Amino acid sequence: MKRDERTEKLVAAFLFYVVVLSLLALLGAIFFPAASVLRQIGKESGQGPAILIPLSFLLLSFLYGFIRARRHLKRSQTVAAYGWLMGTSLLSILLLYLYLKQMIGS
Repeated sequence: MKRDERTEKLVAAFLFYVVVLSLLALLGAIFFPAASVLRQIGKESGQGPAILIPLSFLLLSFLYGFIRARRHLKRSQTVAAYGWLMGTSLLSILLLYLYLKQMIGS
């Protein structure tokens, strides 16, 4: 019985980190082109690299969500863990879209 619990926790942790890595790949695929677009806008408008500061805050919000999700996973609350991961990922992507829309529009 004890061995089944350990195996279950190990599989849950493995799947959790697979999901985390896939979300990081998704965020990287979205954020790197956005950073180059923002860098170009910063050069043209004379704002410089300060235009990239909001991107770092969006990535830090994903890091916070990852830390909270890992804490929930340790308590065997997998639904809450995946909720934190998906929620912070979607929030980061939505805020990035809104920021890009504002910067391109201005």
